[in-house]
Order: sequence, then structure tokens, then C-alpha cells
Amino acid sequence: MQSGTRGLSVRAASIAASFAAMLVPGASAQSVAPSSAPVEWIRYAEASTRMISAWLQDETEAPSRFRAYLDVTRSAGNAPVEIEISLWPSPAGNVERIHFAPFADAQANVDLQRSIVGRDLGAQPRGMLLPMRVAVQVEPHQETGQ
Repeated sequence: MQSGTRGLSVRAASIAASFAAMLVPGASAQSVAPSSAPVEWIRYAEASTRMISAWLQDETEAPSRFRAYLDVTRSAGNAPVEIEISLWPSPAGNVERIHFAPFADAQANVDLQRSIVGRDLGAQPRGMLLPMRVAVQVEPHQETGQ
């Protein structure tokens, strides 16, 4: 990790791994293994993860407060926090909703929602199964020392 960088790293091995579609309300989800997913789906998930990482690096209020919460509650000092997020983008790519394991702090949950929902990932590939699951690692804040 580079000194002076507040970063989020993409874990390509664990992103783009799962796509599931709700067949009908109340039915169980259908999953596609990464090795079986079309390459367009994988590329879209990887690009989406990079965008989400950038959104969570924003210096605007919600992402800044979210990162500050993670920095205070980090269990292992400088260990990154991995957040697994299920996303439901519209066909045009607007993130309509997300799901993640909730944090103990209600404001952190709201801040993560506000940082992602309503943002544009770009048009999703035709026929892509949803939700799309990604894993984002939030790195600890690094002082610049300047």
C-alpha cells in the first residue's frame, strides 16, 4: 500500500463472483459461478467494484463519515475491512438498492447506502442476473506525514 493514500482496494478474486436472479417473488435465487459467468458480466462487476471503491473514497460527507466509523471500529489495527455488497442496478446502470451485513451504527448503514444508491454504474450487460455481489476492501486512513 502506498503511504499517504486513503484507499480501497479491489479484490478481483472475490468480486464478480456471484450473480443471482430472483426468478419470482418468494422463490430462491439462482447463482452463476464466476467460471461460468459471461466475460461481459465479470468485466461489468470488476468495473462496478472500482467505481464503488472510488465513491467510498469521496471526500463528501457520507463516505467520509463512513470511513471514519470504520477507522474507529477496525478490529485489527491496520487491517482492511472487507464489505460484501449485493447490488441491484437498473438496466441503465443506476444503483436502485443494495444489501450488506449491517453495521452496529445506524448512521454508518445510512452513509454506506447514501454513498452508493442512486449512483450510475453504466448500462449492465444484457441478461445479467441480479443481484450482483461485489467485495470491497476499505483500507485504514494513512497519514501523509507532510
